[in-house]
Amino acid sequence: MLVTRLIEGNVIPVIGPGFLVDDEKGSNPHQILIDDLAEAYEISSHPKSFSELLYDKNFDANDRKNIYAMLGDAFSQPLFQPSQLLKRLLGSKRFPFVITTSFTPVVEDTMKEVWGSDLVRVMKFTNDPSHNDDISTKSDINKPTVYYMFGKVCRSEKKYVVTDYDMLSFCRSWLSSAERPQNLAAELQSKYLLIMGNGFSDWLSRFVCFSLKGKIDSQPIGMVVDPIAEDSFLQFMKRIDAFTQFNAEEVVDKMEHLVAEREAELQKTRFNSPQQNTDVFISYSRADAEVTAQLYEALTARGINVWYDRNSISMGGNFMNEIVAGIRSTKLFVPIMTKNIQAQSNEYHPYRTEWKTAIDLASGYGRTFIVPVSEKDFDFYGSNIPDELKACNAYLYEADKPDFGVFVDEIEKLLAKI
Repeated sequence: MLVTRLIEGNVIPVIGPGFLVDDEKGSNPHQILIDDLAEAYEISSHPKSFSELLYDKNFDANDRKNIYAMLGDAFSQPLFQPSQLLKRLLGSKRFPFVITTSFTPVVEDTMKEVWGSDLVRVMKFTNDPSHNDDISTKSDINKPTVYYMFGKVCRSEKKYVVTDYDMLSFCRSWLSSAERPQNLAAELQSKYLLIMGNGFSDWLSRFVCFSLKGKIDSQPIGMVVDPIAEDSFLQFMKRIDAFTQFNAEEVVDKMEHLVAEREAELQKTRFNSPQQNTDVFISYSRADAEVTAQLYEALTARGINVWYDRNSISMGGNFMNEIVAGIRSTKLFVPIMTKNIQAQSNEYHPYRTEWKTAIDLASGYGRTFIVPVSEKDFDFYGSNIPDELKACNAYLYEADKPDFGVFVDEIEKLLAKI
């Protein structure tokens, strides 16, 4: 079920501190910080939470009040490197929208490393109705985003969860229909949640599930992966038809394996019929089938959904209608321009109809829609192709040794903005 939802793009990870880092002191940055502070304040009771730490007799009231500023100052520079497991999980780019229950920026740093800093939005719940972030439209759930469920570390007091009192206060706000992010909450109801590494107590774990999903008794909530989850919570999850696992690395291993296996099956039928609602539509001459196939492989290797007719384009009216429908429903139109295009100027070819459809559509968009690819030996700007295509910046490639890596990078950036 997880793999099916994953391929559909309907999985939202909810990532806690449990496997964020590969530090010599452990995998939980919260506990590492607690241990370091306990050592600095000569606290020998081995506190397991910030509340246990802060209310130790060695921690005075003034320092307790300043803990938020202390942590904010500490994170003014990078403290932790993301774990390899977290990089593997998010590196697939199958999770554009990620929720984190940790106040540390480890998930955010990983997302920016994977997607690029200029693409990742940072949103947070600050326990302040006038400043709690929310998505605007349903499509926002498909944009690279990190959402801090319990606030992000800063110098301001009570803007993120440190103590048990903070958690209770945030919980109360999440339960309030007036304060929680209503658009996000509504969208999450239909999503499959992959809750990993939170390590919360039974009551808090139930609360997180309830606040994110709303009605947890009417549909599967998803999967909980937590090596230290309380047994009573796991039994509760089973009663509501959720899946529970203990080893996060095993889950990521199996997820990668099953997704690869499922996609290999899908590849066998990928050319059986024209697609709609794709990321990219490739328009090309049959004489350029070889380079088109290379471009297709470069795009799909990054998980980009591509309309690509590998076989000869039919002259039949029905198939042409399907082509037009494919162009109208795609996000980006990529025409391949070569010397073959110029040589075929006196012949009829359906790709010119594709150009016309794309040009008409582009005039109605307020963004980039046509992204030409041209071999360097072809005089793209001096040819007899339509001026509307010449007005677009073309990506140039070497005909004898095509390399589309940089081009695919640019396509990913454009798609992330759409």
